[in-house]
Amino acid sequence: MEPLKETLLNWADELDKHKLPGWDALPDIDLYMDQIITYLERQMAVYMQSPEEKPITPAMINNYVKSEVIPRPQQKKYTREHLVYLMAILNLKQVLSLSDISRLIAYKNAGEPIQDLLSEFNSIQQETVQSATARMRQVLSRLEEPQSSEEVEKELAQLALKLSLEANTNRILAKRLLDEIALRRSKDKDERE
Repeated sequence: MEPLKETLLNWADELDKHKLPGWDALPDIDLYMDQIITYLERQMAVYMQSPEEKPITPAMINNYVKSEVIPRPQQKKYTREHLVYLMAILNLKQVLSLSDISRLIAYKNAGEPIQDLLSEFNSIQQETVQSATARMRQVLSRLEEPQSSEEVEKELAQLALKLSLEANTNRILAKRLLDEIALRRSKDKDERE
């Protein structure tokens, strides 16, 4: 058991230490597509299951531009603002649809500087990561006593089930909140007209 436990504890430590860059840490020069891909792959590596997994591709970025989720690049160059949007999308795309991500970013970014969105996003992400890794550490700490590998696997599978069901519930709640905001905005607009 020790190697599995060690592996998971090391990964939890890595997750806890990882922070997405703040505004001032983002490249202050515009980047081309291949540079954006490389930069984002480095930032998202801690979340990937294997080194071969690609969190972002040029086709994905082109789709986000075409869908107007992110602004068009200027002369094929991407800015800090693009990086902020792309980091948010990469962290949310497993949970929300692209249209929901677009709505969420629009609601959060309305009239606010993009730096504030990034700061708030980073703060919330760090808080949620630390909460989840603390739960994993708690389960792992109960595995100190000599247990069979079947018992260990059962405990870890139980935590995986809980986390999965919580993630689904949170996804449902997030979607409902976004739908309610859209509905209220639509009603307000109709009343003004």
